[in-house]
Amino acid sequence: MKAPYFLAIIVALLFWQCSDIQYPEKPDNLIAKEVMIEIFTDAYLSTASKSYNRATLQRAEVDLGNYIYKKYQIDSLQFEHSNAYYTAKIDEYRDMFKIVKQNLDNRLIVVDSLIEVDKANQKRRRDSLREVAIRVRDSLGLPKDSINFDLDLINTPDHQQDTVVKGKRRLLDASNLSSN
Repeated sequence: MKAPYFLAIIVALLFWQCSDIQYPEKPDNLIAKEVMIEIFTDAYLSTASKSYNRATLQRAEVDLGNYIYKKYQIDSLQFEHSNAYYTAKIDEYRDMFKIVKQNLDNRLIVVDSLIEVDKANQKRRRDSLREVAIRVRDSLGLPKDSINFDLDLINTPDHQQDTVVKGKRRLLDASNLSSN
């Protein structure tokens, strides 16, 4: 019999405590909703960059938190007061983060398209280099020699020829044998 009374008292205390929630007042230097969305977007990007490339950021001594404050010309106290104000309005806060997510998705689409363009440019460059390499081959499929030689030099006796001419003579002899 004591349990229902005890439960009723606890429920009454909970309702009484929940009714006295103090919401933060609108700060004098409230950051605009659109600017807060940009700040949250940059904060997510900076967090991602910290987890992806921490060593580079540490070597360059980059403090992304201070960078965001400087970029938007705010201080940490102003951000905290504005964030507390918007947090108290949960529906508005949720809508803000939906926009932040959409901003991040849009940036991802842009980055992905830039990566695809870069891959296409690299492939085009490799293909053009491959085409140049194919065009520079002779009828045997060997790379063409940039040194033009006289056929009269090939017909000179072996002891008077240099190694380049001897090599070319061997190639010509090999090509004559394979064509017969």
